[in-house]
Amino acid sequence: MSVLLSTPAPAGLMSLPARLVRGFAIACFALLCGAPAHADPATDGREIATVIQDYIHGSSYNQPDQLRRAFHPDARLYLSQGTDGMREVGIAEYAGWFVKNPGQFNGRTGRLLGVQVEGNIATAKAEILVDKDQARYVDLFLLKKLDGQWQIISKTATRQTAPAHGRQVLLVVSSVDTMPGTRLTAGNSFSELIHAYAGFRQAGYGVQFVSPDGGAVPLAYIDTRNGEHKAMVYDDDFMWALANTRRPDEVNAGDYAALMYIGGSAAMYGVAEHPGLQSLAVRIYEQQGGVVSAVCHGSAGLVNLTLSDGSALVGGKRVTGYPDAFEDKSAAYYRTFPFSIEQRLRNSNAQFSHGARGTSHVQADGRLITGMNWESTRGVVAAIVQQLDVQTGAAPSGP
Repeated sequence: MSVLLSTPAPAGLMSLPARLVRGFAIACFALLCGAPAHADPATDGREIATVIQDYIHGSSYNQPDQLRRAFHPDARLYLSQGTDGMREVGIAEYAGWFVKNPGQFNGRTGRLLGVQVEGNIATAKAEILVDKDQARYVDLFLLKKLDGQWQIISKTATRQTAPAHGRQVLLVVSSVDTMPGTRLTAGNSFSELIHAYAGFRQAGYGVQFVSPDGGAVPLAYIDTRNGEHKAMVYDDDFMWALANTRRPDEVNAGDYAALMYIGGSAAMYGVAEHPGLQSLAVRIYEQQGGVVSAVCHGSAGLVNLTLSDGSALVGGKRVTGYPDAFEDKSAAYYRTFPFSIEQRLRNSNAQFSHGARGTSHVQADGRLITGMNWESTRGVVAAIVQQLDVQTGAAPSGP
C-alpha cells in the first residue's frame, strides 16, 4: 500500500480540516471492523460496476437523477481545488452541476479501472477524460452495501494533463483457452496486448476490451524475464481489465474511434463467427467512420466482415496477417484451425501480402489497418493513431 505524505498547505489554500480527516478515518475503521463475510464477490463486483456506470453516465450525459442514484444521500466528495487544495461537497450540490442540457453529452468520457471487495465494503477506481479541459481524472470511490444495495459513500480524485480528444479504442480478444478437440492451450498474445494498450494510452486514448463471453480471458506467451511483460503483469488496471472484459452486447459502437483484433492462437476460435463482434466492427467502420484493424492471427476476425451493401470489408484492400508460409502445417495446433487466414482473405478479393519472418510488416489501406505478426503491433497502433489524427485534423499524437 502506498502512503501519501502530507505537506503544509501553501498560503491562500485551506488544508482539509483535522476533524474531517479524523472522522473519515474513524468511519473507514468502523466499516472494516464491521464487515461481515460475503458469499459472492463476483456478483458484488458486477453490482458495483453498475453503480460506477451510473456515476459515469450520469455525469457524462447530464443526468442528475442517475448520478444521485449511485451515491448514499450523505456521501461526501473531496474535489481538487487549485494546485494543492481540496474542496468538500455533498452529492446534492455535486449533482446540481449537471442539470443543464439533460441527456446531452458534455465531453466527459469514463471507464471503470478496478474494483476490490471486502465483505460489505469496497473500493473502486475509474478514469474520466474531459476533452474541453484537456484533463484526465482518476477517481477513487469508497462504497458500502446498505440494505442489500451498494452505494458510494465517498469519492476523491486526482487530475493529470491529457490529450483533449477523449476518444476510445476497443480491443477484441478471444475467450477460448483450449484448442478444440485437444488439450493444447490457446491464449491471447500478451506482447500484442501490452504493446497495443500502451501505445493507445500513450496517445491519449481510452482502451476497453471485448470478448465473446466477457469476463476473464486466457493469456499466452508471457515472459517475465522481459521487463515490459513483468511491468504489465503487475499493472493492476491492465490486468483487472483483462479479467473483466465486456461482452459484445454490453458495448456501444458509438463510443469508439477504432476496433483492433488482437492475435495469439485463441484468435482463431470463437471470434470470426461471432455475430455480435461482427456487428460492432462493421458499425464502427461504417456508422462511426472509424478504423478496423488486426494484428497477426487477429486478422482471422476480418474474414466474415460484410458491409451493408453486401460486400466484404476487406474486398479490394491491401491487408496482411500471419501468413501460411510461417505456419507449421504438420503440427497438431494447425490441424485445429478452422481456416487459413491468408486463403480466406484472398477469397474475399483482399490483396494479401507479408514481409520477412521476425520483422514488422504493416498494411494501411484507408481505415483498414493490419499487421503481420506481434512485432508489427506498435506499427499498427501508430498507423491507427495517424489515421485518426488525419480524420480529426489534429496534430500528430502517436507514440
